Amino acid sequence: MSAAIEHSDSRSENEASPALTVRDLLLLRIATGSATRADLQRDVAPLLTPRISGTEFRRSAELALSTLAGAQLTSESKGRRALRAKGGQLADAHFEAFRSFPPTWRAAKAPLVLGALSASDTPSIRKGLARPEGLAALIVQRHFGKTTARLLSPADLRSELAIIALERAFGNKIKTGFGKSAGLPAKAGRLLAGQLFRSPREISTDGKLIIQLACEIVAAREGSAAALELAVLHTLIGPKEENARAGASRQQHRAEPQKRPSRAPAPKPANDRLPLDETEPPPAPRVVSPPDMPEFCQAVVDAARPVSEGWPGNRKAFISLVWKAIRNARPDWGLSEIAFKGMLAEAHRSGRLELATADLKDGRDLKSLEDSKILYKNTVWHFVRVQD
Repeated sequence: MSAAIEHSDSRSENEASPALTVRDLLLLRIATGSATRADLQRDVAPLLTPRISGTEFRRSAELALSTLAGAQLTSESKGRRALRAKGGQLADAHFEAFRSFPPTWRAAKAPLVLGALSASDTPSIRKGLARPEGLAALIVQRHFGKTTARLLSPADLRSELAIIALERAFGNKIKTGFGKSAGLPAKAGRLLAGQLFRSPREISTDGKLIIQLACEIVAAREGSAAALELAVLHTLIGPKEENARAGASRQQHRAEPQKRPSRAPAPKPANDRLPLDETEPPPAPRVVSPPDMPEFCQAVVDAARPVSEGWPGNRKAFISLVWKAIRNARPDWGLSEIAFKGMLAEAHRSGRLELATADLKDGRDLKSLEDSKILYKNTVWHFVRVQD
C-alpha cells in the first residue's frame, strides 16, 4: 500500500500534460497589462525556474517576443510591450472558461491554477485557493480522482483517503463502506491515509496530512499557499520548441562514448556434460492477491485458535500474535500491519468477527497489549475472540 502516490487513481500523465510554452506565458502576462522586459523576467521566469536557467529563459524569451511581434500579436513602444487586437483574441481563448478576464497577472494565475486542477470557478473554491489547506485539498482531490467541483473539508478528505488506502490494501474487495456514522476514528483514518505517501508516515492532524500529501504530489518545497500555487503552475509548462531544438543540436555535437568490444564466450569441450544453459531461471515474481472479507475473517479465526488463551466460551488471542501468524502464513496478501488492523476493525463493525478489550493489564503482557491495540470509536481492542 506504500508508494500509492505513484499508482494513484488520478488522470494519466499524458492526459494531464500541460501545453503552455514560453510564448503563451509571455502573451498572457502582456495581456494583463503592458510590461517591460524586466517585468516579464520577474513574473514569468519563476514559472520556468525548475526547467531552464535565467540565461536560457532570456534567450527563449527574446525568440518568443520576436515571434509574437512578427505575428502581429504584440507591439512595442518605449520599451514596453502591449497587446494588439489579434493577440487579445488569442489571450481570451485561455480564459474563456472563466467568469471574466483577469485584470492583473496575480489574478490571472488563479484561473490557470483552476484549469490545472480541473476545478470549478466558484466563489467557495476561489476563496479556498487563498488558503494552503484549500489549495492542498484540491490538489489531493484531483490526484486521487475525486471531484473538484467542490472543496472537501480536511476531515471528509481524510476519510476518503483512508477508504482509498484500505481499498488498495485489499484489492477493492471491501463492499461495506465507511459512512460518517460508522467510519474509522480520526487517528486510525490518518494512519491509513499516511500509507499513501511514498514513505508511509503518521501525521498528527488532518490539515497537516492534506498539506504534506499535496506537497509530495506536486513537489512543492513547503506547504504555503504561494509555494503550492507555484508548484501547480509548474505542471502547466509544456516543452518549448526552442529548447527542444537547442537540446537536439547539443546532442548532435556530443560524442558517443566508445563501446568496449565484448569477448566471445569460450568454447565448451565436446565431452562437457553440463547443460547448455547453466544460468538459473529468474525467480517468478510474487503475485499479491489481497483477500476479500469472508476469506480474511476465516483466516483470522484459524490463526487465532492455536494462540488463544482462557477458558472454554471465553477464549481470546492477542491481535499481535494473530498478525504474526497471518503475516507468515499469507505473504501473498501483501498486507501491512496498519491495513490488517483496519480490516479487523471493519470486520468487527460488520459483525463478522468479535474483538475484545483487556480487562486486566498484567505487567508481563504490556508489550503484547501495546502491539495489539486498535483504536475504534473511543474503545481500545486487544484480542480476537475465538468461538469454541
